[in-house]
Amino acid sequence: MRYILRQTALTLASFACLYVLIGGLSFLVFPDPSQGGPRDFQAAERTLFMTVPKYVFLGRSALDNSDSKVLIIGASNAAVGFFQRVIQPKLACAKVSNLAMGGANISEVAQIINLVHETQSSPNPAPNTFVIGVWYGMFADSDLRFADPDRNRGDTDLDIEKYRYGFYRRTANGPVAVLPSKWLDVGVMALRPLLLVEKAAREARTGVNLLLTGRRSAQRTETEREVAVMSEQDKKKALEYWQENMGFNSAISETQLSLLKNTIASLLDSGERVVLVDLPIPAWHRDASPYQLGYEQKLQELSGQFKERSNFISMSMSDLDGDLDYSDEVHAKRHLANVWSDRLADVLSSFACHEATAKPHISSRATEPATAASSDH
Repeated sequence: MRYILRQTALTLASFACLYVLIGGLSFLVFPDPSQGGPRDFQAAERTLFMTVPKYVFLGRSALDNSDSKVLIIGASNAAVGFFQRVIQPKLACAKVSNLAMGGANISEVAQIINLVHETQSSPNPAPNTFVIGVWYGMFADSDLRFADPDRNRGDTDLDIEKYRYGFYRRTANGPVAVLPSKWLDVGVMALRPLLLVEKAAREARTGVNLLLTGRRSAQRTETEREVAVMSEQDKKKALEYWQENMGFNSAISETQLSLLKNTIASLLDSGERVVLVDLPIPAWHRDASPYQLGYEQKLQELSGQFKERSNFISMSMSDLDGDLDYSDEVHAKRHLANVWSDRLADVLSSFACHEATAKPHISSRATEPATAASSDH
């Protein structure tokens, strides 16, 4: 028995040493970035965290400082439409981070905001400026949006990350924290060896895909998206997809709309700033969708409820609706994303960087519409 116990102890010690060695290696391959700089969460693939939801959940402690911050939140069109590299140089007053996540609905937007608040414990922090980019496709209830067979119905991508490593436990009332947010960095530190192994496995799978198909992934590159043109069949499939995704009722979810209203009200009441951006879609999609008109009316009503608040502004880019400026039914091509980013930077420079008492509450500044031939920045 003593021999068995001794061998067991040696085996456990060996595994512990190996785990520590892999953890040390993770710092050599992926050094821990400074906490002070702005963070582009869209660069998750180049980090130890691999995906945007994982990066947002595990890497959000970078937002725990007293600096003024602009935090961009939304779905994939906000992720590819607002370039941190374009906005940040034009906004000296704040540090810009893009936390938008593909497939997000309003419930997931609210989750991101809550996670940011949970992790911000610095004394006397400057108020956040939340840029919330929305379009009708984000107003689907979670039971519809997150109904994949490989997840519990209604679990968002962030819920999955909460449960994945045991930071939260599942209850009848939703996720409950096991590890307090103040210990987040300690938990991530302990996970680094596991994250490095997962990263290595992911890169190996990518290498196999490259050998077999000549591509690293099924996702189109930015260059491929820039020259993409949708066929009539593609457009038909896209409309059918969103009708199925929204629930076939030709109306956006009142529950999601109410959640957005309450989220904005809470942020404004706490002294934070909100820029609500109505993200444009190509004209063919806007005109063919049964949801767009109702969405526009509801969003206008919602914006009107906050228009007198000095820390709220709504922004429209409805003139940027050129069909050839989008790679599909919703995502702006690179040249148009530069225009989106420039416009947002202009709004932020007068809204987030100055304490003006008389500022416009509705921004629909229309410059010349971008075309597929627009130059890149």
